[in-house]
Amino acid sequence: MHNPWWLAGLALASGLGQVHAQGLTPTLSGQWQTAREWRLANPLGPAPAFAPPSRWRSELDLKTDARLPLPEGRSLALHADAAVTVLHDDGATASTGTGRVNELYATTDRGDWQFSAGRRIIGWDVGQGFRPNDVVQREERRPLLPATPQGRGIVQVEHFGADDATSLVWVDPQQGHDGSALALRHYQRLGALDLHAHAHWSAATRGNVGAALAWVASDAVEWHASTRWLPALGRHQTLVGGSWTGGADVTVLAEVWHDGQAATPSARRNAYGRLAWQHDAWQVSADALWQPADAGRVLGAGLRWQGDQWRVEAVWRVFGGPVGAALRHTPSRQTGALAMTRSF
Repeated sequence: MHNPWWLAGLALASGLGQVHAQGLTPTLSGQWQTAREWRLANPLGPAPAFAPPSRWRSELDLKTDARLPLPEGRSLALHADAAVTVLHDDGATASTGTGRVNELYATTDRGDWQFSAGRRIIGWDVGQGFRPNDVVQREERRPLLPATPQGRGIVQVEHFGADDATSLVWVDPQQGHDGSALALRHYQRLGALDLHAHAHWSAATRGNVGAALAWVASDAVEWHASTRWLPALGRHQTLVGGSWTGGADVTVLAEVWHDGQAATPSARRNAYGRLAWQHDAWQVSADALWQPADAGRVLGAGLRWQGDQWRVEAVWRVFGGPVGAALRHTPSRQTGALAMTRSF
């Protein structure tokens, strides 16, 4: 069977049943979000008539954790994260609903070793706007609104030391030889310096290796860099960046990167910056992405209020540049959202 997630769900349900049978109660948390999303069609885009419409979106995301005792003082930890989303596009006569399982996995420990299996989110690397060595999750960077990605099918073995950790992951084993991959990461902490070494193999990219570092130079300054080399394709992905924090109020981030696997030549070189100002529960932010090959740009702004359980945010993003810039010809010229989130 190529998609055995119903078996994983059955195993998790069985495990939770045993937890209840032993008088233990799983923890439950989550969030509900409703958002109004706007998209303004671009008259210079490839097909303005087919630009995604503006819409309302509501999503309920639930997480549960439980721990089942095992012999010899060990335990089996069970984790599930599932979401239900309802969309109503402008002009549509009915809403559409979808459900997905973001995470569904079991973990057990034996001394310094940890073993995990199921669907899990595994995010690696040190960048913000781009992550060359995020070879497992391959999470979308810079989404309009924060969102929980859907994890990948994994079998994972990890070893932890006092200042180091090593992880070997078999990614999407249910996809067979052509669709699965192997990923290895070693992490080492040397005082204020974090070092990462990566190796990855898949049928599409063959063997590739990477390295990353993050250095906290002072209470205000942090530097990070990451690179990945794909010999079979003769390409590399490299990022260099840093951040400055002015007390508890102001944060500045700047990054530049080269993406040898970008879909278009103009998207290979990028410069990204973000400025955020925090005052009590309020945060104001502005960011910009620039592609120097054709001077394309994406400008964004955001306003957020964060309470104990409620969060309200408004974001807006504008795509532009000279007439010949690729970002000037996206289906949507502007996108925005107003969202309200309740955590519990």
